[in-house]
Amino acid sequence: MKYETVFIMVRVAVHADHSQLSDIVNELETQSKLTLTDTANINVLETEILLSRVRNVKNIHHTPKHEPL
Repeated sequence: MKYETVFIMVRVAVHADHSQLSDIVNELETQSKLTLTDTANINVLETEILLSRVRNVKNIHHTPKHEPL
């Protein structure tokens, strides 16, 4: 059997009750599970989140524009 390290990139779309993106990322990293299971020929030994990245940075703190008084 050969030991290898394989890097897999995953995109996750979410709907969240948090108002801050940092809270969403933190909760995903600390409380959510990403699961890869063994196959007939592969035993998955370990998984780990290596990087969290946000695609639309300009929408992080999106607030509606207020009408002038």
